[in-house]
Amino acid sequence: MAREPRTHYLVEFASRYAGSRFKTLTASAALWRAEALASDVEALQELKKAEEGKDVWFGNYEIIDYYVVGLATCLEWHARSRLVDLLLFRPSSVAATDVEGLAKAAISQMLAEGVTVPHLLGAAINISKIEEYLKVFKRVFDALGLQVDVEKELRNTETTVDLHRVGADTDLHTIIAGLFVRRNHLVHEIDLGIVGHFSIRDMWSLEDAAAHATAVIACIKLIESRITKLAPKDFPNRLGEDGVEEDDLGKLTTRVAALETEIKEKIERYEDSDALWNEALAASQTARAKELAYLDEAQFLRPVRHLDMRRSFQIELLKTRMAFLLLLKSELDDG
Repeated sequence: MAREPRTHYLVEFASRYAGSRFKTLTASAALWRAEALASDVEALQELKKAEEGKDVWFGNYEIIDYYVVGLATCLEWHARSRLVDLLLFRPSSVAATDVEGLAKAAISQMLAEGVTVPHLLGAAINISKIEEYLKVFKRVFDALGLQVDVEKELRNTETTVDLHRVGADTDLHTIIAGLFVRRNHLVHEIDLGIVGHFSIRDMWSLEDAAAHATAVIACIKLIESRITKLAPKDFPNRLGEDGVEEDDLGKLTTRVAALETEIKEKIERYEDSDALWNEALAASQTARAKELAYLDEAQFLRPVRHLDMRRSFQIELLKTRMAFLLLLKSELDDG
């Protein structure tokens, strides 16, 4: 009996994030994680300060170096998420060369797993150096027709963080480039800087980790500020000026109401049973209001281990309504 082929690793990766009700393949998740790591380092610095006041030596620990892995992952996740957002928002941005690089097994399995091409490409992209990180955002801004030179902006943004190996007031481009290099060395090589005597090991201090966390947060916020200011209002997963993700439920509510009004006016011009449509529209709006209210009150959707399902269900309800309205509108526009 023939064995079922094992799910391709790219499909496994993409399916975890394409079908999740709680979206974490987002710029906001990358920023939140970087800020959490920064907060973690800050807590350790406070602990170190408290111990030193009691004549206790805090010491140097190799594990602190691994903050570089977490911080580089935040940047990688930032790029992945925005590439997926672009390709979902503007499918015409998918190039033939994108698909050529995908394994045949991944393409054949993606439909069965409910994975989209954008999510598969997001899974396949490699972000291991600053050039690859910047290339993603150049692609995003170029596809949206926005005049943003991310590399230039990073080079022109000086920081005030104290990096004793690089020097103070170093531009973001230099810091982020060095962070990727250090991450790659740490996870792929074992030399005297890693296993030699502690006097010759190239180890991060808590101050180094904190400074790099500050730089990563600044980098993500700088790029996101340009998306917030310049990208179309319906671009996915936009952040507000405060760095918090915009309210998808509110945007969908406004969009659905606008579509219903537009379709109502089009049907009235057609004089195509407009009275019946108005009745159906009123009934739908009443039912939807009750469904949204029910979802808000539903006990089985309330937080379990800190996960609240109610809002995600409300969003899916409105997405379904919007999909129907867009289909109806396309027929009216073609008529």
